[in-house]
This record gives sequence, C-alpha cells and structure tokens, in this order.
Amino acid sequence: MPSEKIQEILNELNNIMNVEKKYIELVATVEYLLNLIEPSKREKFREALNDAESVEDVYELIKAIKLQLGIQGAKKYVLKIEEG
Repeated sequence: MPSEKIQEILNELNNIMNVEKKYIELVATVEYLLNLIEPSKREKFREALNDAESVEDVYELIKAIKLQLGIQGAKKYVLKIEEG
C-alpha cells in the first residue's frame, strides 16, 4: 500500500487525467457538431473552440451550437411550409 503522500499524488494525477479525458471527449463532440453547422457560420464556432480555456467553456460552446442547429432546423421547417 502506497504511503499517504504518494496516494495523494496518484489521486491528483487521476483527477487531472479525468478532466483532460473529458475535455478531449467534448472537443471531439464539438468537432462533429461543427460539421452540422451551415458553412457561413462554422468558422466563428471553430474560433470559439480554439479560444476555449476549460471544460466549462466547451460546455457553453456546445449549448451555443445546439441553439444554432435549432435555428437552422427551424429555418428549414419554415421554408418547407412556405413552399408547400
């Protein structure tokens, strides 16, 4: 059994790895979602991802992307109704 100090260090490193793992997963999710955004708006979101400094920033960016995708879907729905 490792000493208390070593166990503390191991726990801290595991916590850092978990945060980094989550950040990587979130960035991969954003990269996927960026492909669903209309091309004219995509670069703005990509810049925001590059400026993200924390997991919380990426979560907020995902919220913004969801709103953008909702707007895009609503526009397509309205256009279909107007054409029909």
